Amino acid sequence: MRGPQKTPIRPPKMSSWWEDPGSTVFKDLDFRDLNVDEAYLTIKDLEEKHFSLYSLSEDCYKCPFSLVSELKNRTGRFIVNTKNNVTWRLYSRKDPTIFANDTRLLFCEDSPDNFGEFGVYEWHVLNEKCDLITAKQPVSIRLPLIMICFLLLIMSSFYYLVFHVICKPSKKKHQENEETRNDRRRIKAIDTFRGICILSMIFINDGGGAYWFFNHATWNGLLPADFIFPWFLWIMGVCIPISLKSQRKKAISRCSTFQAIIKRTIILFTAGLALNTIVAGPSLKHLRIFGVMQRLAVSYFATATVSNFFTFGSYDTSDKGKFRRYSNDVLMLIPQWIIFSCILAVHIYLTFFYPVPGCPLGYLGPGGLHENGMFSNCTGGAAGYFDTIILGVNHIFQNNEIIRVYGSQSFDPEGLLGCLTSIFQTFLGVQAGAIMIYHKSPEGRLKRWLTWSVLLIVVGLILCQLRINGGWIPLNKNLWSVSFVMITSGFGFALLSFCYFIIDHCQYWNGSPFFFPGMNSFLLYCGHEVTYKMFPWHYSIGSMNTHFMLTIEALWGTAVWAVISYMLYKNKFFLTI
Repeated sequence: MRGPQKTPIRPPKMSSWWEDPGSTVFKDLDFRDLNVDEAYLTIKDLEEKHFSLYSLSEDCYKCPFSLVSELKNRTGRFIVNTKNNVTWRLYSRKDPTIFANDTRLLFCEDSPDNFGEFGVYEWHVLNEKCDLITAKQPVSIRLPLIMICFLLLIMSSFYYLVFHVICKPSKKKHQENEETRNDRRRIKAIDTFRGICILSMIFINDGGGAYWFFNHATWNGLLPADFIFPWFLWIMGVCIPISLKSQRKKAISRCSTFQAIIKRTIILFTAGLALNTIVAGPSLKHLRIFGVMQRLAVSYFATATVSNFFTFGSYDTSDKGKFRRYSNDVLMLIPQWIIFSCILAVHIYLTFFYPVPGCPLGYLGPGGLHENGMFSNCTGGAAGYFDTIILGVNHIFQNNEIIRVYGSQSFDPEGLLGCLTSIFQTFLGVQAGAIMIYHKSPEGRLKRWLTWSVLLIVVGLILCQLRINGGWIPLNKNLWSVSFVMITSGFGFALLSFCYFIIDHCQYWNGSPFFFPGMNSFLLYCGHEVTYKMFPWHYSIGSMNTHFMLTIEALWGTAVWAVISYMLYKNKFFLTI
């Protein structure tokens, strides 16, 4: 038995913009049988021994090697996924899984870091040597994205040039409009922020071009897609104190406001239940109880209710002392800070100190193959346990990515325990909204928002110890961990500051095209969920097995909804609940 051998692979050559492999067939291998991010791996010239092929993806943290296939005929041909780096091993044994540190009867190992789409790779195993060579170079998956981004930049520049420079409205008309609106002018940054979230969500739900970085992290970690849902919660919190202030000015009682809160909560939760039946069907036996809309409903209800009954004092700070004027946005929320801090403390206690049967105290892993399968039935620790015993396994999410990667149990990323930290995240949005109310100057708002941004991001990074895996409290969207809440909220403060500065303060940008979807986000979300397979939002041409084709299709569906939102805006149709 020889030790692990590594043979460098030649870097891929630049390919066409269209991810064209150059031919349909290569060495009897048909590229039409490959999907996006797939390649061919052939193992040949095997010695007179029975080998078994094992693999371990970098996406599977602390997992054993898993059996891919037993090789008996001196050759083997496989379609392999190139999305994540994979370590391959050949053993002269056959077990379902083998621990990473188990090298008994290990013949050779290789960890190629540049397997690419539509590439052909050959692993020659002969005369006690293992040579991994590139028989055909892969295509470049980055070129299509670069070209698409470049085209979008040109189109955006052309739009700005035509409508903001050549056809710019007269200054006099602009000033008249500003005078009419005075201080009641709508803060467009809020709607733009919400529009960024909804259009990004639609693009990613449409596949995001099948690029791995436009997807959610499998378990621990933070990718761009992981920001969208927490930002929805956070910006919803921003609007709560603004709405309550408006209610008070209209002399609407707290009880009447509470009734409206209950009504909106019921609508959100019921809409979420209905959307859960689009794919799975209306069977109550297997109806998923929670989901995105339900999480929004619970977070909104808790946060708006507390804000409604525990906001005391006057919204006017003009007659206050200097210290009160400077800090009233925090002082007015002290009762709420106490309540929501207690909610956060309950989450931390249940997560780290509640004894889950058969699992280590404070386990935060995905179960399954994680930790070499030692805690296979402990998926999500306390969060998974509470969902299973309270909701039932038939009423939680069944298609989580960890099932494919880790072989884990079903786990609901919008389950019960995560509602507690989602409520706290919504309250952090309330704090941002309070800043907008109590501080009228743009400079004052921006300073405070950016201060909160830095503070929360630093706290989140400390909690996760600047690590993807490990740390005191890992970054984890599935568990809605405290570090995840802090960092995503911190970037929420930063994004709102950016939008407010260039849209409402400097007026360099009017928020297009995101402003219009932000005005009808509920309608776009529900409409997108309903039409996810319908033309004209979606289409297919041929095999659709390239990033280029999938990205164009996802952008098309997103653009259709952007146009619809613009038409609704022009016709003054806004669906509110």
